[in-house]
Amino acid sequence: IFMKSLLCTFMVALFLTAATASAQTDKTPAPAPTLDSAVVKDYLGKFDAGIGTITITWDNNKLNCELEGKGSAEIIATTTPDVLTIVGYGGTISFLRDEKKKINKVLIEVQGQAIEGVRL
Repeated sequence: IFMKSLLCTFMVALFLTAATASAQTDKTPAPAPTLDSAVVKDYLGKFDAGIGTITITWDNNKLNCELEGKGSAEIIATTTPDVLTIVGYGGTISFLRDEKKKINKVLIEVQGQAIEGVRL
């Protein structure tokens, strides 16, 4: 009986330790990858989206995206090169490069809608 009791106690302790560790990792979001300053410079500029101008700026150590007349949002790196998350909107902005590796377009995808802009 003593061995069963000891084994039960051990199993409960193991389960609680695993659950606590899992809960701690679930609550801590992975840090966003950092952007190289040369890459940030590639992103900056204005893009004609037909419905307005998309402007990418660097302010207060944050990269921002603004669609003329629609507001702005911070954009942060993802693990995919040239694809950034639009903070607060659950969308992405992809920077598209030409054959010379220069960014010539952006593609914003938010809530099932896509807006493409051509560099001005």
